[in-house]
Amino acid sequence: MRNEQTTTICLTHQRVEDQATPFGMVCPDCKCRLYTNPPRGNLMSFWESQPVAYSLDREPCFAFSLMWENYRIRSIHLPETDLASTESSEIESHS
Repeated sequence: MRNEQTTTICLTHQRVEDQATPFGMVCPDCKCRLYTNPPRGNLMSFWESQPVAYSLDREPCFAFSLMWENYRIRSIHLPETDLASTESSEIESHS
């Protein structure tokens, strides 16, 4: 069985988006901003039409935006990785 996970990174703060909000997963800094100084206006969300980067395997990485009148969260979506192969290659001895 293949164990896959998509990683997203906040392009503003360069942090993994691992915090749940009503708008989806965001980084800790964006979550703090959303709750302490909520954005104004209607929410628009969209994918950018061109890849913003490529992985080492030449897989495209696309950006996704959540945008309000006065705030924008822009995330890069890295290609899916196989966690089983990553974990097995990082096994180390603790003896």
